[in-house]
Amino acid sequence: MNTLMLVIAIVVTLAIFATTTRGRQLVKRMGFRDRVPGAASTEDDDYLLAACGGDRRELERRISIERERYPELTEAEHYRRAIRKVFVSRDAPSQ
Repeated sequence: MNTLMLVIAIVVTLAIFATTTRGRQLVKRMGFRDRVPGAASTEDDDYLLAACGGDRRELERRISIERERYPELTEAEHYRRAIRKVFVSRDAPSQ
C-alpha cells in the first residue's frame, strides 16, 4: 500500500511539474514536444529550423518577434506565424 501511494505521489508531482514553464522546456528537450499542450509540433520546429539554415538562435529570434507581437498566442501559433512569413518571403518577387 505504501509503495502504491509513493508511486501515485511521484506521478502526480511529475504531472504538475510538466505544466510549469521549466517542466515544459525539459519535456521539449527530451523529445516529447508533441505531447505538451500548446507547444509547437516537432515538424514545425524542424521546418523552421531548416528554414533558418540550422541556426537555433535565428529560430528563437523569429519566435521571439512573434511572441512580442502576439503574447496571447500559444507557442504552436507563434511557430505557424513565423512559418507563414517564410512562405511569404519565398513567394515574394525579388527586385
